[in-house]
Amino acid sequence: MDPLTHIVAGATIGELVLGKKIGNKAIILGAIAGDFPDIDVILTTYLHDDLTEIMIHRSYTHALLTDIVMAGVMGLITYFSFRKKIEFKWWYLFWVLGMLSHSILDSFTVYGTQLLLPFTNYRVGFNNLSIIDPLYTLPFLGLLIMALRFKRDDPKRRTWIMRAVFVSTAYLCLTFGFKYYVHQKFTEELEAQQIPYNTLSTSPTIFNSILWTGIAFNDTTLIVGEYAILQKHPIIEFVKYQRNLHLEESFRSKELETMKWFSQGKYFLEQKDANTLRMYIVKWGRSDFNATNPEEALIFYYELTKSEHGVTVKAIRPDMSKMDFKKAFGQLWDRIVNY
Repeated sequence: MDPLTHIVAGATIGELVLGKKIGNKAIILGAIAGDFPDIDVILTTYLHDDLTEIMIHRSYTHALLTDIVMAGVMGLITYFSFRKKIEFKWWYLFWVLGMLSHSILDSFTVYGTQLLLPFTNYRVGFNNLSIIDPLYTLPFLGLLIMALRFKRDDPKRRTWIMRAVFVSTAYLCLTFGFKYYVHQKFTEELEAQQIPYNTLSTSPTIFNSILWTGIAFNDTTLIVGEYAILQKHPIIEFVKYQRNLHLEESFRSKELETMKWFSQGKYFLEQKDANTLRMYIVKWGRSDFNATNPEEALIFYYELTKSEHGVTVKAIRPDMSKMDFKKAFGQLWDRIVNY
């Protein structure tokens, strides 16, 4: 999730646990706790290594065991900082809930979170929430701001905080309902169009939970399409890509295996030249719904280059300064409401 969402969730938890004891300081500390696991972003900023970034982000700092242990460390620091005026158990509860909120919220997105490290590096991803969803964050933020209008001993402050918790939780539950509904739609359409597949996953597109991406694949073909809950046209138009898995043979390496692990199977390959392999990871869906060419339809891809020193991985990202954001948002809105 985006940092603002984590900050709002953490601040809300801070108010619930310690608001009556330390007032607005609970909001500030809660915001820190809610965004604390993203400390790994600081590490990846200085790495300049796309493969290591993939391995580090949402790994140990987002693991449940790390949250449980680090909550004890941070709890002791704040316990003594506030001169033991608040029992340690409350500080521990505050930190563990704040950090867990971050890790669990991230697991709702398509990126995937290694919640169960060090026992397994499986990427937990429920794929029911976009990494940026104003429909979730803005009401949550608005209700939190309403709560802050009242003094910490005013019962209305707690009432507004509980409303924030209820509304945000209800929206999360609603997205699971949406996911179940659209997953059935994709399943029915794939069968109706007689498209063979082994695996199907669905996830919301960016900034909303109304338009969803469906990604199906087998050993030879990857299929991607979009379906909006509001759309009037019942047929889903799928785009097919040959996976070209035979190209992996000459690039066998731990780097390739790491990329396959990160993609969770949602990838296809193209040969750029004898020493360079393009790997299109489709887990985020298409960024341009009118395009089928991989370089235009997908927001970025990776290049694996082999040499006598081994295989290197480089992320090929779009030039953000040249992107037409007005056109992109217009296309997204049109696809949601006018299809």
